[in-house]
Parts: sequence; structure tokens; C-alpha cells
Amino acid sequence: KMAKPVVFVIGASGNIGSATVLALSAKYSDKVEIRAGVRNPDKADKLKAIAGVTVVKAEMGEEVELPKTLEGVDALLIVTPGIEHQAPISIKTAEVAKAAGVKFIAVAGGATGPSVGAPMAEIAETVSNLGVPYTILQLPMFVENYWAFKDTIVGQSSIFSPVDPTKPFATVVVEDAGKAAAAILADPQKHAGKSYIIISESHTYNDVAAAFSEVLEKEVKYVRVPYEATKKAMTDMGAPEYQIFALTEAYKLIDSGSPIMNPENTGDLTAITGEQPTTLK
Repeated sequence: KMAKPVVFVIGASGNIGSATVLALSAKYSDKVEIRAGVRNPDKADKLKAIAGVTVVKAEMGEEVELPKTLEGVDALLIVTPGIEHQAPISIKTAEVAKAAGVKFIAVAGGATGPSVGAPMAEIAETVSNLGVPYTILQLPMFVENYWAFKDTIVGQSSIFSPVDPTKPFATVVVEDAGKAAAAILADPQKHAGKSYIIISESHTYNDVAAAFSEVLEKEVKYVRVPYEATKKAMTDMGAPEYQIFALTEAYKLIDSGSPIMNPENTGDLTAITGEQPTTLK
């Protein structure tokens, strides 16, 4: 009996990483051996509880232990970290993987880095020229971000945001992104050389308010606030400067109708997973 291909998710403790590991376990554990790489395995109890998953210590961009850790890995997913300098650390991880003999590298990352889309473009450019089969997964805004509105929805029946509520933007549900990444890791040859945009649904903030109103059976209003007020609120909450800048920039691109925030939905999610996307409700 041939050994199962080894798939490895680095950055497995984050939302996208853990969703991918869950999807791998649910759908492909008979087909692949699943390893979840995290900086601190002692804090990874949730991952350890997933059937058929081996949790491994692995730090992105690290050059001493990581090459040994990645030896014998067939397919690697690098989930770009939500930090200020996400491009260099992701690229370094891909280079280490190549040197370790990893046969396929997938990268999943959002368009809302500092200067929207630029780090992901840089990562994609480098990874596509490494000489290792690769797939790029571009991820738009996460639907899960709407949980940030919970307190004002409960307390004031309102969503406060600076974005034009009539302008559509693309979103992805974390679970959908995880299913797509898992399908790619389980069958890398089918997806090699491709770049996908994983979209669950495009909608406006008016749509978001309407969905909350319907589900909660009470009117939830969308209240547009000035950008300065949003920046101050985020600063008061202790958000780092680069994050405030990135989000503000993303929001203003939605306002301007930019295709960066509202790309055409070419149906990649369904094509990859064979499943329908999760809608807002």
C-alpha cells in the first residue's frame, strides 16, 4: 500500500488555516496525511481534536527548523499572516519549502493588506516563478467580519460604518475558503498554475443590514459615519496603525466601485469544491 501524500497547512491556527484543516479532515482524510503547522502546538487544542490531524511546530519564515519540518511534504498551503510585513515572511516560507523539496505550494491571502492587494501580488509573482507547481487563492473581505457589529446591533439596532451602503463588494465565508483550499491540496495537479478568486457572495452594506433585520426579526439600520470617526474608534480600540490604514483604504475602494474590492465572480468556488457558496443568511 502506497504512503498517502502529505499535505501541510502552515498558519493553521488562524481562521483560514483551521477551516482548511477541518475540511481536509472531513473530506480527504482517507486520501491524504494531514499536518497542521502552528507556532505554538501547546495552544492548538482545537486542531489536535480534529480527526486524522497531526499538529506540528512550524514557524513561517524561519530557516533553521522549518526545512526539516517540511521534508517529505507533497503539498503545502501558506496562509499569509495578517501582519504588517506579510509578503517577506510568506515568500521566505515558500523559498524554504522549495529548498526542502515540497512538490506543490498553494498560497491563500486577502486583498486587504497595506496598500490593498500589493503584498498578495508580490507573493503571487514570486511563488509563480519559483519553479514549483503552485496555486494562488485570492480571498476578498470575510463575512465573519460582520460579527464586529454585534454590540451595536444588539444595543442600538444599528451598523455603523463609513462605507457607501449602495456599493457592492465581494466577500467570502471562512468555511467556503477552507473547503476550496482543502480541495486544491487534495488534488494539486488539477489546480497547478492557476490563480483563483474565492467569492461566496457580492453584496452591499444595505444588503447586510437587511439580512440582519430579517434574521433577527427587528429593523437593523445602516448608519454611515465619517471616516475620521471610524479611524478614531479603531485607534481607541487599540488597532495598529497599518491595520487602520489598510481597512480605510479597502473601504474607500468599495466607495469608488473599484474592481479590486468587487471583482467579477467567475464561479471558482463551485468549480473547485462542487458545492454552492454560503450566502449571507
